[in-house]
This record gives sequence, C-alpha cells and structure tokens, in this order.
Amino acid sequence: MAMHISVPAHLLEDIFRLLEYLGDLSARDDLHFHKSGYSPRFEHDNALWELKLKIRQLQGQIVDTYLLTVNGITDDEMHDLEEWVAGGHSVYDNPCLIYDESGCPMDFINACRLDVEMSGDLPLFFWDDPDNAVNGD
Repeated sequence: MAMHISVPAHLLEDIFRLLEYLGDLSARDDLHFHKSGYSPRFEHDNALWELKLKIRQLQGQIVDTYLLTVNGITDDEMHDLEEWVAGGHSVYDNPCLIYDESGCPMDFINACRLDVEMSGDLPLFFWDDPDNAVNGD
C-alpha cells in the first residue's frame, strides 16, 4: 500500500536553507590562518554547534512528518519516542541497533515493534528451522 505524505512548504524551506548553509560552509575561502588568535578547531566546533542548533529547530517538524508514516502508535510507543528524541536521537534510528534488509538502521517505532516481536519468538528470526533451535542444533 503506497502512502502519500505532503510536506509543509515551510519545512522544505528550512531544509533547503540548511543545505544552502552547509554548501556555503564547505565552500568557504575566508579562513584567516595568518591572523593572531585564529583556531581552525574553534571554527569547526562553532560550525558544528550552529548545525546542531538548526537541526534541533527542525526536529519537531521532522517528528510530526515521521508520525504521518507510522500507523497505530500506542501511548507507550509515543512516550518512548519522545524520550528518544529528547535524548538527541533521530526518529530514523533505534536503540536496539536493528537494521532492515538493505543494511540501513530501521526507524524507531518499527524497530521497537520488531524487537518486541523478536523477543516473543526468537528462533523464528535466527534459525531457518525453529524446531532445530529447540533441539540445540
């Protein structure tokens, strides 16, 4: 089943501004190595801080857009997601380190659901024949 999501124009504008900022940052030629007090480490740390600030500003909109893609979220899942995001993590990553078949980290809600499912029937996920897992093969 295909799911269509419309992204608000202001979110796209923020994303494009962020990409423009990153492009400008990478193309900078105004580094002043010869000036007293110049520190490339300081400029690097400052740029990372600015990037983190911009990402935090977009985080609420990213979560709202993500929630449109997941069906039937329970109160417990929502609470866990809020704690995960408040800890500075992405909704497109998970604490269980579960990856999809393409080798990419699964999103938070689906990974947590799969983790619960796996804990209920572990042999189903790790052995070709679950009967052999019981016999110790």
